[in-house]
Amino acid sequence: MPKTLAEIAIEAGLVSKADAARAARLIDTKGQPLISILVREIGVDEVALVAAIRRQTRVPLIDPVDALPDVEAIRLLPRDACKRLRVLPLAVAADDAGRRVLRVAMADPTDEAAIAEVEHLAGCEIEITALPLSAIEELVDKGYKGFTTAVVRAPRRRFGDSMRITTNPHLRVAATEDTADPAPLTVPFHVVTEDTDVELRFRALYRILLAKGVISEDEFEEAVRDLVKQAGAADE
Repeated sequence: MPKTLAEIAIEAGLVSKADAARAARLIDTKGQPLISILVREIGVDEVALVAAIRRQTRVPLIDPVDALPDVEAIRLLPRDACKRLRVLPLAVAADDAGRRVLRVAMADPTDEAAIAEVEHLAGCEIEITALPLSAIEELVDKGYKGFTTAVVRAPRRRFGDSMRITTNPHLRVAATEDTADPAPLTVPFHVVTEDTDVELRFRALYRILLAKGVISEDEFEEAVRDLVKQAGAADE
């Protein structure tokens, strides 16, 4: 039988049985899950706790830098539920049987009640990874502060010439009858804070553009080569 979070913490020497019992009593009064009580109220080191959980459950631990929520995944779970359950939706994919699978990061992968609620809300299978509590809380706040970035693709042109971008959160770009361009593709894009590394933001945008078919890898490589050539010509 799988061990509970309290049993894992006790066995790892992170809390005493008395502290674990006190944490259990605080769940109702604080209105928070056990993982939050252990870290915020009892003072358990969250990184050590995640490591202990991973040893017991074999749930993969992901780097917060790689935890970039996909907008389709975010749409499947309400923000309030994610904040309450300490769950971060990451991506949606199809398994070999064609069923949709939602990949999530959890602060407490042993919380079976939270897993069952996420499955019910999302209406699909759940694939679980682990993240420290503070990373989950920060990334949930960032992930749901989203806006829609509309990307309009014209006929074959150089990468960069084929897009018109707007950060208006309510704009839905539509092709008019008097334009020769095909119907545009609207790509919801995940917002990041202004102090986020530019390279990381570019990588996230590049992934979305590839996934949506707005550009191909060949087009991207060609555009990079063109820019390198232009930069070399300017230096001369």
